[in-house]
Amino acid sequence: MYKKNYFLISFFTVLSIFSLVKIYDNSVNLDTFEYGEWLINYQHGFVRRGIFGEAIYLFSYLFNNNIQISFFTIVSLVSLSYYYLNYIFLKKIKFNFFFYFLIFSPLFYIFFIIISKVGVRKEIILYIFYILYLLNLNSKVCKFQKNWKFIFIYPILLLNHEGAFFYLFYLILPLLFIAKKGDSKLVILQIFTLIIFSTFVMILLYFNKGTNEHVLNICQSLGNYTPTKCEWWGPIAALNKNLLENLNNESLSFFYLTVSYKTWIGFIFYILFSSLPIIFFVKLVKINKKNFIIGKKIIFSFCAFTFIATLPLFHIAEDWSRWFSIHFHLTAYFLIFLYYTKTISLEKSLFFNKISFYFMRKKIIFIFILLFYSTFFHHQHFFIKDVKLEITYYKIYSKIIEKF
Repeated sequence: MYKKNYFLISFFTVLSIFSLVKIYDNSVNLDTFEYGEWLINYQHGFVRRGIFGEAIYLFSYLFNNNIQISFFTIVSLVSLSYYYLNYIFLKKIKFNFFFYFLIFSPLFYIFFIIISKVGVRKEIILYIFYILYLLNLNSKVCKFQKNWKFIFIYPILLLNHEGAFFYLFYLILPLLFIAKKGDSKLVILQIFTLIIFSTFVMILLYFNKGTNEHVLNICQSLGNYTPTKCEWWGPIAALNKNLLENLNNESLSFFYLTVSYKTWIGFIFYILFSSLPIIFFVKLVKINKKNFIIGKKIIFSFCAFTFIATLPLFHIAEDWSRWFSIHFHLTAYFLIFLYYTKTISLEKSLFFNKISFYFMRKKIIFIFILLFYSTFFHHQHFFIKDVKLEITYYKIYSKIIEKF
């Protein structure tokens, strides 16, 4: 029997409230991105990213075709489910400084709230799926035969957002760490099935990227609840654009080569600064398990390949902070999963013991310091020319001065 973790309950309750406020604000203001992304539907036939928008559209029949209420209801339920599952996933951990450090990373939970124009986006469905997947693998009655449902559900997630394809290998990593040699044939079959079915869905989506007719019909189908600038700006308008073309009909090929060195330095610093919890975690971790399904060197190579496989996404889309945030979420969940399964443990070094001792004695003060750490720097979710790293509190101060 585990004691309730009141810090986690409070933490996720506060995040839930902020998320609900953001979702409400998006729906009232008909936000082009955070609201519009969810409303891509099949009213002009099958098209990429349309499955959730079609569900919202059909659900709106219950509210006299009020898309706003339907959007707010469904996305709020998704958001609340996400935070509830995170609590279920983390509640059994005996928290020390490094787990607090992990959850306060600027790229983790706070990322939804702090970074403008991020909010509750479609990657939250991927996070929910991955947590459920890891909880299933960590269950006492887990058998790899029962893993098939997740193998077949994942390709369906690509109908929500095809970008999830580039993070497919995060599903394979846990199998390599927990499978026994007797499971090797079944695990290899599941891996190949996952890759083949996901690739097939990606090909299907490629030939149903969307057209100008899709854009016009989707915007018209939303009636009075159409996102602002729907027909020429935002995720719906992007349906009729090529992968390497932005909304201004400009080429996105090698867009990252046009940015200044200051933009590069600021972004790299932001990513490294935000990734400090993962870096420290990996540095202090000890691998306990010896009987891997394949050699350790191959596993570590696969871990590296998991990131390399997402590089095409960085080449064709500007939302670099979002892509790194997805990496951080999935990596953090994966490391926590390995900790649960006792595949890894944190070595009790002198440094580890000292910092844990001081942290537990002054926990409230340290939590405020970690909150400051998670919110101090601000980088836009995209990586383009002239975007710079900013200090969040100075940015807020400047906006207040400008307004009053």
